[in-house]
Amino acid sequence: MNKLFKVASLLAVFLLSNQLFAQQEVFSDEVNVDDLGDVSDDFKDSFFNALAAKAIGNHDKAILYLEVCEELDPKSGAVQYEMGKNYLMSDAFAKAEVKIIRAIELEGEIEWLLETLYDVYNKQKEYEKSIAVLEKLAKINLNYEELLPYQYFRVGKNQQALAIINKLDNRLGDNQRRNQIRIQLEARLEKNEARDGNIEDLEAAMESDPKDEKAYINLIYLYSKKNNTEKVQEIAELLEKNVPKSDKAQLALYKIYLEAGKTSKGIKSMQMVFKSSQFDTETKINVLNDFIQSGVTDVEDEEIKNAIDNFADQVGDVKAFNALGDYYLKRKDAVRAILFYEKGLQLDHKNYELIKKVALLSIDIKDYKKTVEITETALDIFPAQALLYLLNGVAHNHLNEPDRAIEQLEMGLSFLLDEPQLESDMYQQLAVSYDLKGNTTKATKLRSKIKIPTNKS
Repeated sequence: MNKLFKVASLLAVFLLSNQLFAQQEVFSDEVNVDDLGDVSDDFKDSFFNALAAKAIGNHDKAILYLEVCEELDPKSGAVQYEMGKNYLMSDAFAKAEVKIIRAIELEGEIEWLLETLYDVYNKQKEYEKSIAVLEKLAKINLNYEELLPYQYFRVGKNQQALAIINKLDNRLGDNQRRNQIRIQLEARLEKNEARDGNIEDLEAAMESDPKDEKAYINLIYLYSKKNNTEKVQEIAELLEKNVPKSDKAQLALYKIYLEAGKTSKGIKSMQMVFKSSQFDTETKINVLNDFIQSGVTDVEDEEIKNAIDNFADQVGDVKAFNALGDYYLKRKDAVRAILFYEKGLQLDHKNYELIKKVALLSIDIKDYKKTVEITETALDIFPAQALLYLLNGVAHNHLNEPDRAIEQLEMGLSFLLDEPQLESDMYQQLAVSYDLKGNTTKATKLRSKIKIPTNKS
């Protein structure tokens, strides 16, 4: 049997005759060549060569093989599907769409074909089109219904999103992510209602029923649109007084207090937002970012720390931990900044920006073992990032491990792409490594390669 048949793939891909797609993953060496149906040897060779090329990421070559198959059998759904997949993996979305739609025309609205078309639209952020496909998928497999609320939310179909959330809750029970979307949807609908209302009617409603939370919220929104800070504060404080169980007044008050220099009051309002179940994670992160940007300094460290720690306890989110790290970085507390960046990495170990922040800060605080640990782990994921090799080399030099530093720095040089400053830094560190080894001749030679950046006018 041809060695190319040993490439792992989907039967949906391999076994496609003109009748069906299979639905289970298998290895091609379990498949007899006859399973391809009544096709020529040239078709079989080109088809399996295409699969082999795709398996190693050579999508352009795979497409060339598939074009041969297409000429031999223009009505092969397998060929159209495989071409679509390769175009999708090459980010050639328009071509991918054409091929997947053609495969659907030939084979029917099969789940994995529709799912691939959904991916094509989703990656292009063509959410209206992706929703139409997702609705078809949900009729085939109920599991796809769980994606619908988020897609409806993206395009502003608020009522549809709420309806499907209610349906999912009834079928599957409560879910934290769905609850967060529900909160955002309800807030969005409240704003829509406020746009349709008027100040006089809302004030009358508030006076008629001092516990009408919605009237306060809509008034706050309308006065905010008019930039009338005094009225926003007045209405928010009335809401806080008359509806004490509502935390929504704090969302307006924290910012007003901070901007007015009433820092302690602002932090208390902020803490209430952080503790509240009435706000989603995104809202809480925005509140924290507002606080960071306010540049507050006239407050005791312990008071800030309590608010921050409460936020960290309440919100386990990568963006939240990044914002917390940024806050402490701004306050020049690198140790605590690293602590929160690492919490973010526990949730998303492939977040390159967080990796870079931890690596750079660990060098700043002279924790070189941490630098080595995080860069070596990261290089398994990002083997072509020259900066990681540089930071690893710097750390090994400080740990008096010049041989290891040289190995890493020389590897990093091979990944440079027109980065003169990074290149100069690497030669500088290599010179340091050879100085540590006592080879001053080699060190001098390397320093001669350091380029002094020039300012271009």
